[in-house]
Amino acid sequence: MPHLRFRGMARATVKEISKTLVTTLAPVINSPESHFVMEFIPAEFVRDGQIITGQPLIEVLWFTRPQELQDQVATLITEAMRAYLEPDQDLCIIFTALEGHNYYENGQHYGK
Repeated sequence: MPHLRFRGMARATVKEISKTLVTTLAPVINSPESHFVMEFIPAEFVRDGQIITGQPLIEVLWFTRPQELQDQVATLITEAMRAYLEPDQDLCIIFTALEGHNYYENGQHYGK
């Protein structure tokens, strides 16, 4: 059930990357493609009272996985996104580990 949230980038970029990113990640994570959620979140970044260009950010919410796998997924996401970023542009990826007993689908949590 990896849930990827994209901020600080164009909607068109997220739509384009959605065509290949899940196919790349699914076998590595060992999760069916149908379990992935990709979400575009429009965001405005502010500094000193002005709207500024923010750093692209991808937040990955998922059930805890080994550090080596998390590192591999971060690398794959970064490599996939490079085609859509400026050459010197940074990309931030944040992993949030979910616990089964706190995640509900259709009223049932995964901790049972």
